[in-house]
Amino acid sequence: MKDKQSQHALHKLAQADRWNREVLPSLIRPYMKVTRGRFSDLSAEEPHSPAVCRCGAPRPLRVLCVSMERLEEVVLMVCPCRLAAIQLVKCSFFPCAPLFPTLAVSLDMLEFVASLFLHMAPNERAWAATLVEYLKARGYEFATGDSFRRHFVNALVALSGACLVGQGRDYSNCAG
Repeated sequence: MKDKQSQHALHKLAQADRWNREVLPSLIRPYMKVTRGRFSDLSAEEPHSPAVCRCGAPRPLRVLCVSMERLEEVVLMVCPCRLAAIQLVKCSFFPCAPLFPTLAVSLDMLEFVASLFLHMAPNERAWAATLVEYLKARGYEFATGDSFRRHFVNALVALSGACLVGQGRDYSNCAG
């Protein structure tokens, strides 16, 4: 059991390092552009167009996109030059993992929850359970039990980190 816990801790540290060093800095420009323009249409940017791939090695990645209104599964074409995280942020979703996310949460939802948690005690478990129940009542179901909560928390923490990265710096030209 100790080995499994230490492997999990090492994985989480490596993932946090990847978020901070590689992924979050690459998301600043797309995030600033989206927050200025505010679009939420997954087809608006044609994120799965392999025509813009420069490395010639795209592969499909299925991502479940969660918003307050619906669940939508999209297939992105990803490769080293077309990161899933950037494609998702351009479509107003934030990935729950830095490289190959299987779940993404709408930026609007994450910003709402971050604001909500400023005014009450943070309770990610209650929020996630409420959202799962809300979507289930509307005909959408998650295949696994508690994994939505874990994925949601990953996205919430990473987005909070992305917003902190930009504090004190002028990113007014990022959306250019």
